[in-house]
Amino acid sequence: MPIERKLAAIMFTDIAGYTALSAKDETKALKLLDTQKQILTPIIKEFNGTLHKEMGDGLLFTFPTVTEAVKCGIKIQEQTKSNDDLNLRVGIHEGEITLKDGDALGDDVNVASRIEAFSPSGGIAISSKVQQNISSLPEYKTSYLGKPELKGVTQKVEIFCIISHGLPKSKKLYIQTEKEQNRKYYKEILISTLFGIIVFSYLPQFFKSNDNNSLQSSFSQVIINKNALVSDLISTEHENDILYELDRADSLLALNAPEHNNDAIANIAMLMAIDSTQGDYYSLIGQAFYQRWRFNPKSEELMLEAIKNIDIAIEKKNINIDYLALAYMTKSDIWLKKNDLSKASENIKKALQVKRLSPITDRFKLITLMKLQRMEYKK
Repeated sequence: MPIERKLAAIMFTDIAGYTALSAKDETKALKLLDTQKQILTPIIKEFNGTLHKEMGDGLLFTFPTVTEAVKCGIKIQEQTKSNDDLNLRVGIHEGEITLKDGDALGDDVNVASRIEAFSPSGGIAISSKVQQNISSLPEYKTSYLGKPELKGVTQKVEIFCIISHGLPKSKKLYIQTEKEQNRKYYKEILISTLFGIIVFSYLPQFFKSNDNNSLQSSFSQVIINKNALVSDLISTEHENDILYELDRADSLLALNAPEHNNDAIANIAMLMAIDSTQGDYYSLIGQAFYQRWRFNPKSEELMLEAIKNIDIAIEKKNINIDYLALAYMTKSDIWLKKNDLSKASENIKKALQVKRLSPITDRFKLITLMKLQRMEYKK
């Protein structure tokens, strides 16, 4: 078939809690997919939609216009809300797509898939392009959620949710303001400048050593120490469907809400049931259990489960570097909650040695300040 490019309204849907249901009752979960298809097929046809892809419980559709896509999404939620198990999330975006062999591809398709994760169960999340298209239609009311960084997407996208027609409202996302970002930027410049002054003040003295062998040995030791945590790693090249599931779990955890945490844990548990050897999975589920413990700090079992999985992730050799760094950061957070600043500092340093991710550098600075404050006020 020839490749075709065109402008379209792109819709992603998925069933909230499906992974947990599948793990609990596979027969019921499969029947739910049939029920979803029976309900959605005539609605999609009514609004001139085209089904391009089925990814487990997730579906990808396109429509000729934004209005048809929005009307379709609303009717889908109205028709499915009476089914307690069929709790759908819907994401809609408008952009250019490439049609090849019946599949819809392109950066805007990726945007739509990321937006869907910000939809509440039973609701509809939309991009600013969609919001602009329906803003002149008084029957549609929307609420601004924020402008998050969407993983794997270069576009800057503002996200809204539709709150008319009895649809639920999503929680607003916390996004750093420009003032906060500038403050962070100048703070990093100051720290870098101070570090440079210290290094260049002491470097000449370091090179005065007459023992060249000793000097070379010192440099070698620095290199060994720097790479000790990552030298034996075997990074995993995941298949595209696994990457989709991992990215989805990351997105769900970023929403920092109990209902999304449910789906994230169930999603990762499904991956682990298929392959229990991957360090990435243990890192993610350890982070998820720690997040869940924060929602319910009285549950010691949740904390123990977080620690167990994080420790397994750290011991694994087949783990990608980002997930190892975040495992150490989570372990640092756990020690902070246990009020052990020394072990928290030790683990955040390891996280920094593995990879300098933005959340890790922020946490390192916070722990450093906490240590300084403790020194200042210690009697």
